[in-house]
Amino acid sequence: MQLTKRQNEIVDQALSLTAAGGMQNLTVTNLSAALGISEPALYRHFKNKSEIVKAMINRFDADVPTEQPGKHGFEAIGAFIQARLEQVCANPHLARVMFAEEIFMGESKLYTYLLAMMHKHKAELGGYFAEAQAAGEIQPDIPLDTLYRVVMGPVRLLIKQWGMSEGGFDLRVKGAELLAVLRKMLKANPA
Repeated sequence: MQLTKRQNEIVDQALSLTAAGGMQNLTVTNLSAALGISEPALYRHFKNKSEIVKAMINRFDADVPTEQPGKHGFEAIGAFIQARLEQVCANPHLARVMFAEEIFMGESKLYTYLLAMMHKHKAELGGYFAEAQAAGEIQPDIPLDTLYRVVMGPVRLLIKQWGMSEGGFDLRVKGAELLAVLRKMLKANPA
């Protein structure tokens, strides 16, 4: 779904409010006040708060496609991770919202929606993991779902630490270091 300019402004502000105070801070009253519009005006752009939160999740999902044209194996995995890091650097609120799943815990439909997005990423990246295994870049005996957790877990933690430290270190540099270590750790042993 393509958002209008005003809908994007609403999503930006929703991310900001959520990053500052969690989901409980994201109310229609707070959001409309922060935007300087009435609550009924907000409802002209989104039916309800759930639609706004889904738009936040969709932005995170849509801004970095999993598909990496022309790249294969670990190179494609690395390109996806680097693109995700760039996305978070460009919009720091994403680090505090999208990698803090606990803020969605009380919202079962939204939590389920976020979980579905994670599973989609796991399935799409699974092809790259399989390519990397076939090319000897990653040990062939590691199950694909375990590889996803081994690779994306540290990436998620790195982004969360960066968000919690309010950008206290160079995320791109630390991300490149992490990728290099993961590549070395997962490297298939020569026969």
